Amino acid sequence: MRSIYLSLILTLSACLSAFANPVPTDPQILIDSGGDPYSLSTQFDIVQPSGADPLQFSFVNDSNGIVTGLTFDTTISKNLTTAQVNSGFSCPSSANQGYFLSCGITYTQSTGELLYKFSGVNPPDGDEATDNEFGEFEGIPIGDDFTITLAGWTDGATASDGTPLYASLPKFDDSFTATPEPSLVSLLAAQGILLICIAGFVRRRANRKEHSTE
Repeated sequence: MRSIYLSLILTLSACLSAFANPVPTDPQILIDSGGDPYSLSTQFDIVQPSGADPLQFSFVNDSNGIVTGLTFDTTISKNLTTAQVNSGFSCPSSANQGYFLSCGITYTQSTGELLYKFSGVNPPDGDEATDNEFGEFEGIPIGDDFTITLAGWTDGATASDGTPLYASLPKFDDSFTATPEPSLVSLLAAQGILLICIAGFVRRRANRKEHSTE
């Protein structure tokens, strides 16, 4: 079953769990921590299948906000049945999504478009700089490292009935959504109010000056 997994291994217990549950051999995507990070803001498109299994890409969230969504869009075989898609692709269990509350898969028969989307987060609780965020479903904090693992995305992948899922390795259109931290939003709002006040003050002074010269 081809699926996208989110599982952040940030503690010893999580690492032991990973050894107890080895990386699956069918096409999946896992998101973990550590490694020599690429820049999320400029290099996210490097997440592409190469045939290697598994294949890892490590990132740092260098964006200006908490990552609240990850999307992987690709094209596979057209006209697959629901049963074939369900036997070939799936989302991880909620416990393994780590940063996000939901994972959804959308397949369009007429075009072969396959869309994996991780989304939905809890409000941040203010401990992002000191706490292990895995399992809190609050998105990926600014400055955090995470690793995306492509597992099972190899040539010749088939559904359970032997139907080819794609003719050649798919190419992903990778994207992410980042939302400013609440403290930054508050700061920007305060700055906006200050600018409005300054603009009003300038207008009042201009009006007074105009009346005084009449």
